[in-house]
Amino acid sequence: MRLGITSAFAAALFGMLAADANAIEIKTIDDTDGKTVTFMLAGRIEPDDAFRVRSFVNGIDSSKTIIAQLDFSGGTISEALAIGRFFNQSGIRTVIPAKAKCNTPCPLVLVGGHDAGTGKPSYVKYSSATMGFLALSFNFQEKDYTAADLDSVIAGAQRAILLVADYLREVGADVNLLKYHLSALRPNESRFMTNEQALNVGISVMSEATGQLIEPRKRR
Repeated sequence: MRLGITSAFAAALFGMLAADANAIEIKTIDDTDGKTVTFMLAGRIEPDDAFRVRSFVNGIDSSKTIIAQLDFSGGTISEALAIGRFFNQSGIRTVIPAKAKCNTPCPLVLVGGHDAGTGKPSYVKYSSATMGFLALSFNFQEKDYTAADLDSVIAGAQRAILLVADYLREVGADVNLLKYHLSALRPNESRFMTNEQALNVGISVMSEATGQLIEPRKRR
C-alpha cells in the first residue's frame, strides 16, 4: 500500500518543518517608558529556542509589562507550543506588528499571548500584517507501506491533532484555529487568514487606517 501525503499531513505536526541551522532571533525593540518592554522574535523556531526565549525574558524586570512582537515563519511545532505556553503562563502579550509575517507555526505562539493585569488572553494582529499557514515538509521514502504502517501514521496524526487542540484549550484560544492548520495544502502553497477570519477566531485586529483596535465579538 502506498502511503499518501494527505494521510500523513497531520502526523507531521509532531515533528519539524524543513531543517535550518538558524535559530530564532530575539531582540529588544523598546524599553523607553520604564514600564513596558517590547521584544521581537524573528527568523524561524529551532530546537531549544523555547529555553532561549525563557532565558531572555528572565532577564527582564518582572514588574514591567512585556510584549512580544512576532515576525517569523517555519520551524518546530513543539517549540512553538512551548513558547506560547510560556507566554500564557508568564503574562506576556503578543502582537504581529504592521507588515510583519506570522506564518506556521507562528500563529500558535500568537494565541499564547496573555495579559498579566487582566488575566485574559491578549493577542493583536495589525491589519497590514500577514498570518499564514504553510504546507509542511515531508521526508517519506518512496516505497510500499503496509497497513500497519498506515495505522501507525493515522494514530500519530490523531495524537498530533489532540496535542494542538489541547494547547489551544489550555491557553484559552479558539479551537477553530486548528482547522487552518489541518487544511490540505500542496507543496509550497500558503493559505493566509483575512482580518475578518482572524476576528472570527478571537484575534484582535488593529486597524491602521483608523487607529482603532477591533475586538472580536466573543472569545470562545
